[in-house]
Amino acid sequence: MHLKRLELNGFKSFAHTSEFVFDVPIIAIVGPNGSGKSNVVEAIRFVLGEQSVKSMRGKTGSDLIFKGSKDISKMSRARVSITFDNKNRVFYINQGDTKEISVDFDEVTIGREVFSDGSSVYRINGTEVRMKDIHELIASINIGSSGHHIISQGEADRYLNANARDRRTLIEEALGLKVYQYRLKESLRKLKKAEENLRETELLRREIAPHIRFLKKQVEKIQRAKELRVILEEQYLDYLKREDFYIKHLQKTLQQQEEILLEEKREVDIYLASHQQQTVEQISEEKDLMDVERKLSGIRQQKQEYLREIGRLEGMISVLQKPKQTSVNKQFSYQRIVTFKEEIQGIINTLNRTDISSLTHFLSILSEKLDHLIGEHTEETIHEDTSLQEFLAKESLLRESLSDISLQEDGLIKEIVGIQEVISKKRIKQQEEQREFFIMQSRKKELDGKQELLHSKKQSLLHRIADRDLEYQEALVLLGLNQLEIQETDFNEVTTESQTQLRRELERNKIRLEDMGGGTGIETVKEYEETVQRDEFLSKEIDDVQTTITSLNQIINELKGTLNIEFNAGVEKINIQFNNFFTLMFGGGKAVLKEVIMKKKKSPEEEFDTSEDENQEEYGIDIAVELPRKKVSDLDMLSGGERSLTSIALLFALSQVNPPPFLVLDETDAALDEANSQKYGDMIESLSAYSQLILVTHNRETMSRAQTLFGVTLGRDDASTMLSLRLEDAEKYAK
Repeated sequence: MHLKRLELNGFKSFAHTSEFVFDVPIIAIVGPNGSGKSNVVEAIRFVLGEQSVKSMRGKTGSDLIFKGSKDISKMSRARVSITFDNKNRVFYINQGDTKEISVDFDEVTIGREVFSDGSSVYRINGTEVRMKDIHELIASINIGSSGHHIISQGEADRYLNANARDRRTLIEEALGLKVYQYRLKESLRKLKKAEENLRETELLRREIAPHIRFLKKQVEKIQRAKELRVILEEQYLDYLKREDFYIKHLQKTLQQQEEILLEEKREVDIYLASHQQQTVEQISEEKDLMDVERKLSGIRQQKQEYLREIGRLEGMISVLQKPKQTSVNKQFSYQRIVTFKEEIQGIINTLNRTDISSLTHFLSILSEKLDHLIGEHTEETIHEDTSLQEFLAKESLLRESLSDISLQEDGLIKEIVGIQEVISKKRIKQQEEQREFFIMQSRKKELDGKQELLHSKKQSLLHRIADRDLEYQEALVLLGLNQLEIQETDFNEVTTESQTQLRRELERNKIRLEDMGGGTGIETVKEYEETVQRDEFLSKEIDDVQTTITSLNQIINELKGTLNIEFNAGVEKINIQFNNFFTLMFGGGKAVLKEVIMKKKKSPEEEFDTSEDENQEEYGIDIAVELPRKKVSDLDMLSGGERSLTSIALLFALSQVNPPPFLVLDETDAALDEANSQKYGDMIESLSAYSQLILVTHNRETMSRAQTLFGVTLGRDDASTMLSLRLEDAEKYAK
């Protein structure tokens, strides 16, 4: 696998598209100072994911874009791409979340664009990816954005200047152990995240524990309420079935009573109406009685007149009939008349006190007395004169008229008696009817009262039905049901008292249920179940996280173990090569990497973390050298040239142990004299057998070892331009 080409467009001084083709083992980039040679090295750093703009001699991302010149306008972005040969399929990406990125190609091209706002876009074979994916990809071939494979000007001795901890990191990267560091770092990140999740999950579980206990008590109360609700449902069913039976029975009873009552009222109303019509008919008979009595009174007055006239005539006849009698006889006659008059007056008085029905009897007595009186004086009247005869004739006529009137009087009296008997009978009947009417009126009032009472009962029944319906709806709400299956049932007897007793039991249980919170508690049970499920989930998650932590710790320990094993093995190999190159460069002496123990340095995020052991230790790498013919063991006592040779010896040793696909050396030979440059050139040629070398140099000896020279210079438009020379031309150019 080797580097095939590098393409720049708009990057720093390279305004135009410039392509560097790397098809030989050793490539040298030459040119005057300021022409842009080092920009080529920085372009390689940039495209491989370097994040430090400062290390690329800039302040912001926009400083990496061509600023423009008098002939070329300012550019808005810069693009760099680097292409590797991948016929052996050496590239791969280990991270599980990037399996969709395929690198199964003969060539792998990594591209990066930077925009004027400083943002960057990464691509692998044209597919946009993350910077993390770039690092993972290049780690698979033992290189990094600023690792051991790129040594820029002034950084040749950074292995010597680095502290023991950083030196170990650099050596791990040189040994190709960066992938383990990535994995270890990722595992540590996951471990930290898992531990944070564990703490958060345990905290969440502790937070919901009181709520679960509270909800559990509520659910237990709801369960008791549920059991009570079952009892209450049975009571409701029993009560409502009995209530329905009672209501239907009462409706039937009231309906029957109403039918009977209406029939009785109808009969009473008919009777009262007909009875009122009969009382009106009695008035005409009373008027007939009054008319007859008036007629009788008129006849009696006429009869009295006849009687008075007859009495007067009788007196005159008596005088005329006995004019010659002696005074004794006159006295006698007078006495007889007086006596008769008194008798007549007595009879009249008696008649006045006597009932009309006895009038006939008294008139008969009067007639007899008159006949007797007339008989006694008949003889005396024979001899009367004509006047006497006239008086007698008148008297006779009067007596005939009196007899006729008496007959009329008798007829009227009989008629009156008949009418009175009819009236009496009717009065008796009327009294009976009135008594029955009063009874019927009383019955009507009684029936009206019963009707009002019946209406009141019907209203009470309606209220009871409404109460029953309300109780049914309340039961649905209280029991949390849509309906109750109430089957029609016959009972021997259902009384208000028994229903009242059932209602009291219902009310007691309803109060108990309401004290328990009422309702069905579905939301509370649901919340409890969800919270328990949440707790179980958290418990399972804790178990899973703990399993993950255990697994991560195991992976971390395995990675650390593997890292330490491979690192120690790598250091042993490096020491062999380091010592060989060192003795070659200095003509003797000794150089070795040795492990030192130091206190572990906390990361910024771990600065306030007191959970870890403060006495934890970590291992670093120190460099010990012995120069021939000098008692020097401290790096700080080396001269500049000695430091450069030591750095080069270490770099070449690292390259020999785990050769990177390419190695960039940016003027690392600047401080070498001619003799050391020769040695440097020999080592370059030996290294080119393992790694492709890209050399930025002014050293003619170094140039002579290259197969291709790329010359970089500034054009008239103030932009870097590039030209290439082959080996044969390079040798001429070098001489």
